[in-house]
Amino acid sequence: MDYQRFIQQLPHLYHQWGSELVKPKAIHFQTALQQLQGMTTANVLQLLNFAVACMEPGEVYCEVGCFQGSTLIGALLNHPNRMAYAIDNFSEFDFGGENRTKLMQNLAAFALEEQVFFCEQDFESFFADLRALESSDRIGVYLYDGAHDYRSQLMGLLLVKPFLADRALIIVDDSNWDAVQQANWDFIAAHPQCQLLLDLPTPARTYEQMSSCSFWNGIQILSWDAQATHSPAWATLQQVRKPGLIQALYAMTPVAAAAPAKTEDTLEQEATKLRAAGRLTEAEQTIIAVLQHDDQRASSWHELGLVYYLMERHHDAANALSRAIGLQPTTALYHCSLGLVLAKLGDITAAARAYQKAIAFDSTFIDVYNNLGNLILEHGDAHQAALYYQQAIAINPHHAGTYLNWGNALLAQNKLDEAIAAYQTVLQDNPHDAAVLENLAFAHTLKQDPIQAALFLGKRFYQQQNYPAAAAQYQSILDRQAGDVSVYQTLATCYRNLDQLEAAIERDRQGLTHFPHEPSFYLALVLDLHSIGKLQEAVQVLTEATQLFPDHLGFKLEQQRLLPLIYQTPEEISWYRKRYAQALDTLVRQTTLVTVEQSKTALDAIGQNTNFLLSYQGQNDRELQERYGDFVHKIMAANYPKWSQRLPLTPLQPGEKIRVGYVSGCLWEHTVGKLMLGWLRHHTSDKFELFSYNIRDCADQLTQEYRAHSDVFYQIPLPLEAICEQIIANKLHILVFFDLGMQGLMTQLASLRLAPVQCTTWAHPITSGLPTVDYFLSSALMEPDAAQDHYSETLIQLPNIGLSYAKPVILAPTKTRADFGLREDAVVYLACQLLCKLLPQHDYLFAAIAQQIPQAQFVFIARPTSAYVQDQFKQRLQKAFAAFGLDSEPYCVMLPPQGQADYWDLNQRSDIFLDSLGWSGGHTTLEAIACDLPIVTCPGDLMRGRHSYGILKALGVTDTIAQTEAEYIAIAVRLGQEPIWRQQIVAQMRDRHAALYDDTACIEALERFYQQAVGQLIP
Repeated sequence: MDYQRFIQQLPHLYHQWGSELVKPKAIHFQTALQQLQGMTTANVLQLLNFAVACMEPGEVYCEVGCFQGSTLIGALLNHPNRMAYAIDNFSEFDFGGENRTKLMQNLAAFALEEQVFFCEQDFESFFADLRALESSDRIGVYLYDGAHDYRSQLMGLLLVKPFLADRALIIVDDSNWDAVQQANWDFIAAHPQCQLLLDLPTPARTYEQMSSCSFWNGIQILSWDAQATHSPAWATLQQVRKPGLIQALYAMTPVAAAAPAKTEDTLEQEATKLRAAGRLTEAEQTIIAVLQHDDQRASSWHELGLVYYLMERHHDAANALSRAIGLQPTTALYHCSLGLVLAKLGDITAAARAYQKAIAFDSTFIDVYNNLGNLILEHGDAHQAALYYQQAIAINPHHAGTYLNWGNALLAQNKLDEAIAAYQTVLQDNPHDAAVLENLAFAHTLKQDPIQAALFLGKRFYQQQNYPAAAAQYQSILDRQAGDVSVYQTLATCYRNLDQLEAAIERDRQGLTHFPHEPSFYLALVLDLHSIGKLQEAVQVLTEATQLFPDHLGFKLEQQRLLPLIYQTPEEISWYRKRYAQALDTLVRQTTLVTVEQSKTALDAIGQNTNFLLSYQGQNDRELQERYGDFVHKIMAANYPKWSQRLPLTPLQPGEKIRVGYVSGCLWEHTVGKLMLGWLRHHTSDKFELFSYNIRDCADQLTQEYRAHSDVFYQIPLPLEAICEQIIANKLHILVFFDLGMQGLMTQLASLRLAPVQCTTWAHPITSGLPTVDYFLSSALMEPDAAQDHYSETLIQLPNIGLSYAKPVILAPTKTRADFGLREDAVVYLACQLLCKLLPQHDYLFAAIAQQIPQAQFVFIARPTSAYVQDQFKQRLQKAFAAFGLDSEPYCVMLPPQGQADYWDLNQRSDIFLDSLGWSGGHTTLEAIACDLPIVTCPGDLMRGRHSYGILKALGVTDTIAQTEAEYIAIAVRLGQEPIWRQQIVAQMRDRHAALYDDTACIEALERFYQQAVGQLIP
């Protein structure tokens, strides 16, 4: 192993080497981590990968402690000729018992299973077996990430010695810990062949901190050279000694064994008392002191896990409890505690599995049955929950808490007599239990009124977001009698949340039948009809509503901004645009905000919807947006005058960070969320403090990434006042609205003054028109000449595409063309944009291409999913193809929306990506390039029609950019006719990925703009 090359060249593979902001220049390590669950960072993966690159022919990589394979995969990426030993007994961090399966799945996903010899055993047994085999394999790079107590750490180094190459690299993870450092230095002191080559500590002290640190929990790298005779200075060895650890090791002699055990027992009992008293920080410090003396005490790890659980440090709690289970795997209490933590982390399957293991080890443990029953009841299966409570009762017929739980499960099943009996059993020993008395009274009420029972259960299931169960309860009410207004409204909402809009429309109509003078049913029906593309029906309902309620602002507003999802002709676009402008003028003129009631009514109206569809007409919307923006601002100012005045920008104090807030309802697996994450991931933490506000009740893995890259993260879906108060309380200097025009709530917030400087971005690429938004953050490569004319905000053109988008890790496809209904011999053109983006004047492009490529197939994706909209679009295609003497049916394929993996498979099974004109692909183009699809685009006059153009310019591959529609057709045809040229374009694109993905130039410019905006830099 050429460790000298490794140490000399390693710093050149990173940006900002030597600082906590260090990151790899190569982007594929971060994107690989996005596909894996690993306790590591991209910096570590780059280090391991380069170490493997420096191995000599015939050497192998060896790793102890694999978890789910992140470091193993990082080490072997792009090294198809390297082999690896991988050893793990999964005694730690295997919460759900799934790590081995996930490890193998991950190796297969990255096509590395043939390069890895995996052994599921402890490392001491592995090296014994390897010695018995008399293997000639030499280990060039050795990663030890197993148990990190002193003995395990030292043995991990001693046992590998006979198998190391003459020159090798030893990499030790988690070197922040004293036991790891002491073992490493003791090994170095005893072996002149070894020296500390590189020490990379981090400031991490908790699991959450590790994920945001440069090298996780610290890395130490040792060189091994059989010919070397290193001799560390005595002063150095004295300096690195860990006195506390050495004293603890000394105290472990047989003579002194009894005394420390008593002391540790006493300390553990003290920690338990501190936890019970709510003094959690003191409890944590006390129990950590015990573990520093003896980290093999399972009971202490369990106690630490309980402390972290109460501190809501759930990842740390899971790790501590997993360690306790690794030391004493058959202790039911530890599995029960882990189940509680996993439930808090949202891993319901793993939590249930932990409870089942607890029952397997102690079938009389009543708490486990209750916890498991509560978990299942919370997620809607009241029958199964009741069975677990009954098992607990069989074990202890006098446990009052179990009867209370059982009564709740019976109540949820509408088994009222049995629930009443269960509650009465509790009252025998607890006659004044308030919760039992309340539930008992309610059960008696429900027994006399099944309608009330169904209403109660419906509300309960709705709050749990169990919409099918909630819908069933509300429907049972309507099956008995006509419900009140809320029953119809909530039932329709359930169907909307289940994406069953036809069913929601039916409930809207039923509500209108019974409550013909309730405006909310008209409004809901209008919006639902519009959502499936039935515009004319929506207009008819709206006309009827305005006749009944001539002063209702909500109906006037919808009448103004109601636009088609797709258009049939260019003339139709012009007609609706003129109608929109006239209705807006009328609305502004007729709206009065004199009384509090008028202002409140207007506030509710603007929050219902947006003028989202205006931007799909492909024209400059600045004037219309400004008129609408002024209208919204006046309404918000009338309701919230204290939040409508410009805030002063106070000078920053020395050392004070610029506080930047990012707000969106899309901080989850949404296009906006994916596009914008890089701004947080690459920010300069010593200059900026980031606050993120997720204003929608959605959370997933991407949400967690936003949380991890924010200094402060808030999930505040409602109400508007709570969001405003929180933002104001944070005293931001700059507030950035990622997307304006997609959610009514976002528009309402942005029309107030919540920070001295307010911005929006091209994540929704249309001017907000709001007088309260100061800057529009865009892309220099996407904006046309005189672009400022398109914006009410001051335009800021960031370098390149203006975003730092991580290259996705695209796995090999698992689906064939046949799975998508595509012919093997076809030239497949992917046209995957929203159908709203595909304007009728451009339909002929597909037919013109098909005329010259008879084997062409054009793939469209049905978004919106409405069958009505799809039929309208198909009729347009039929008309366009017929003008060329062709039948559209053999050429055009309409697919339903795809999941992420299937969508990437579809990209890889296609040949050419056809960009939409007027509103170009952005996120879809970035993904298509990662999938090796050549992009045909023709830039428009507005930025939103130039996304792909800017992306290809940033990539440096411009041969497929057309300047006219005729040239667009010619390029698409040539790509279909000349597969060799097509592959040359793909090869150029692949070679230039580094110029496009994870760009940091735009981040540097963004942060310079932030500094200028608050007066720290002179423009």
